[in-house]
Amino acid sequence: METKNHKPGALKLCIIALISLLLLIPLVMVQSLIHDRLSTKETVEDEIANSTARRQTIAGPIIFYEGSEKQKPSDKEILHCLLSSTLNYNSEIETETLHRSIYDVVIYNSKIKIDGTFKATNKLLSKKWCYLYFSISDLKGLQSIPEIKICDSTYTLELDREDIREKYNYNRNGGYFEYSSNTLTAKIKLPENIVEGQNLKFEMNLNIKGTKEQTFEPCSEMTTLTIQSPYPHPSFIGDFLPTKRDVTDAGFSAEWSVLGMNVASNSDGMGVAFVNPSDPYLQSKRTSKYGFLIIALVFVAALLAEFISRKEINIVQYAIVGLSLVLFYSLLISFSEITGFGLAYLISAIMTTLALLFYFRRMLRNKAAYFVGGFVGLMYIINYVIIQMETFSLLTGSLLLFIMLLVLMYFTSNMNKPNTKPTIEKQ
Repeated sequence: METKNHKPGALKLCIIALISLLLLIPLVMVQSLIHDRLSTKETVEDEIANSTARRQTIAGPIIFYEGSEKQKPSDKEILHCLLSSTLNYNSEIETETLHRSIYDVVIYNSKIKIDGTFKATNKLLSKKWCYLYFSISDLKGLQSIPEIKICDSTYTLELDREDIREKYNYNRNGGYFEYSSNTLTAKIKLPENIVEGQNLKFEMNLNIKGTKEQTFEPCSEMTTLTIQSPYPHPSFIGDFLPTKRDVTDAGFSAEWSVLGMNVASNSDGMGVAFVNPSDPYLQSKRTSKYGFLIIALVFVAALLAEFISRKEINIVQYAIVGLSLVLFYSLLISFSEITGFGLAYLISAIMTTLALLFYFRRMLRNKAAYFVGGFVGLMYIINYVIIQMETFSLLTGSLLLFIMLLVLMYFTSNMNKPNTKPTIEKQ
């Protein structure tokens, strides 16, 4: 009995595996294309932010007053910091989507109410005047001149005065206050009837514009923040998450409560980002990460089609199949910029599936071609489900790899067996 050598079959599998690895090169090129298009989108976002207002960060108010800690006559005097005892931010945000070319950018208009209390100290009361500081990261977003009411007196906040900046250092909790060109100041005079330990109430209203994000600094012994908006896709950002939140299709509301002792010196504050969950570039990037998996699975299906139809698919045809699977991602990016990701995915998947179905039909001239075409369509459906997941996407992808390995093990287990059944010689 003779056994037919199956080394050519093993060699073909090795070449197909090599083709799969080489197809990583165009897949990387596709991911680079996605990155370039994403960079172009970010450039457009910056252009819109420059003409409206950038991401906004609100901080304050904080009181500074003169000290007497000069070590040398030439030293600057020190302004000491007094944080508020309570600080309450309340922000109502209306969003708008601006369109430029094929890109969408979320901007917002926010009505902010700020109130709280300062506790009068003996050192503060010994000064006739003190300075109140308030910070907005992009003053271009201000819709009106801000005013603050403290102890029944109203003061207009103005841009930081250079003469004050050059005269003083700014001491805050043992460090130095980082001066900002976006700092607003007001010189205030406290009433003479204020006593030590008395609460100095303040309140102010702001109307500001911004782009994509709004955050607040918890610069108080006790800071609370409430944000409400009809935008349905918030992402809560910063060092502190909301203590309460309610997110629906009609909008969201969220509340924060932060103790001053929990705030680090380099805190990123707390707030919200207005994200687009259907961003075509981010979803295309996630989809392309499963490109190699889909190519490998389709190649396994093609090998199975060879086994069923008893017809050979040559190496060049495998390479063409792989390139068509890579081209899917280029189609996806192109269509998603016009139609949105969901419809673009459907169009690209149908085009690629039908093209491969026709190609396998011409190659095999067998019903096995429909098996491969159906398998390709199934892979795109599964891939779409995976990228819509957040928690279980890795698990699902890993299970698919395991199933592919089982299929490979099954169909390669008989590679060393002869094609003909052994016969028993008659005596």
